[in-house]
Amino acid sequence: MGSTDVAMEPVRFDQRTPRERGLAHGEMWRQEIGELTEIRIALCVEDARATAGGDGVQAGARVRALAHAHVDVLRRELPDQADELEGIAIASGRSIEDLIVLNQYTDLRDVLLHEAASPPAEDPGGCTAIYVCGGEGPVLGQTWDMHASAAPYVRMIRVIPVESEEELLCFTLTGCLALAGIGQYGVSVAINNLTSTDAKLGVIWPAVVRHMLAAPDAATARARLFALPLTSGHNYMIGDGYDYFGIECSGELKVVTQLGARAAHLHTNHCFDPVLRARERVPLSTTSFARLDMATTLYAQQRPRDLAGLWEILGSHEGHPRGICTHSDDEHSDPGASRTCGRIAMQPLHGRMRAAAGCSRDDRPIDMVLERFRGRSPPTQQA
Repeated sequence: MGSTDVAMEPVRFDQRTPRERGLAHGEMWRQEIGELTEIRIALCVEDARATAGGDGVQAGARVRALAHAHVDVLRRELPDQADELEGIAIASGRSIEDLIVLNQYTDLRDVLLHEAASPPAEDPGGCTAIYVCGGEGPVLGQTWDMHASAAPYVRMIRVIPVESEEELLCFTLTGCLALAGIGQYGVSVAINNLTSTDAKLGVIWPAVVRHMLAAPDAATARARLFALPLTSGHNYMIGDGYDYFGIECSGELKVVTQLGARAAHLHTNHCFDPVLRARERVPLSTTSFARLDMATTLYAQQRPRDLAGLWEILGSHEGHPRGICTHSDDEHSDPGASRTCGRIAMQPLHGRMRAAAGCSRDDRPIDMVLERFRGRSPPTQQA
């Protein structure tokens, strides 16, 4: 199945409890979860063998032990997300450790590569994220570039529990809690992967995203991020229409590097903060610097003011194969290369989201609106 076969209409999970929603998720995508789990376990085992040696059995045991340790942290810090993930595991016939590997693949990879003397040869992902403020309010969007094997498993979910005011629209993978999204108060979150050298035990990052999306405003989402122990590096872009925070994180540090809802903000897969730069290991094959240059140039040339303008930049193939939206021209090319597996754009002030699977060459975007959108009250004074 190719990425263009993926149906992006959001699947509704309205069960009362996190465990029940997880069970429904796992039952719906049981086969896909099993397939993606096997892919990501194999990738992690190969990383473990490359860094610590030993045979496949020893490497597999190391990966499982690392995943098991993350389970305890998740249960302690975010019990609702742990319950949902456990429900997914039960219904899909996998262990919760397997689901940790599926959700936390890039961070586990950083932990496994922690002892390596040289940077990884392959780029684990190349997302380009952009925030702009226009006539209809801010728009936040990104490409989702990751290991191409994930493309058939991209999905949208609508988490909307009965007898609750909560609602989240999440771009995700089958078996994954969330990659990015927007919540009922308009809090929107986009992500860039960063490859940290100080990776450690922490909360799996898709659970962190879910926790932030449910916040009543961007400042609370930022506080929730700062309160949690993380495993490895990501740049989190958080906006609610009135506030914006760009926060670079390694395994141990969190630094606000971008601020201000009325400015434009762009980010790819390397750190801006000089302290964090000393704690990152940029892959030799990275396209991060080229993509940031391209995105900056396109922004300056086009000055996007709305969702349509941002969507056009996120779909740009200028500079291919080191451009913003990437694909392969050869059907026999490396299936493990990083490719654009999807794109999203969100309007925090309107509770809207656009999403598409795959590369813009196969563009079939869908537009969604939060059914329980409440937004947040405008601040009495704006900086």
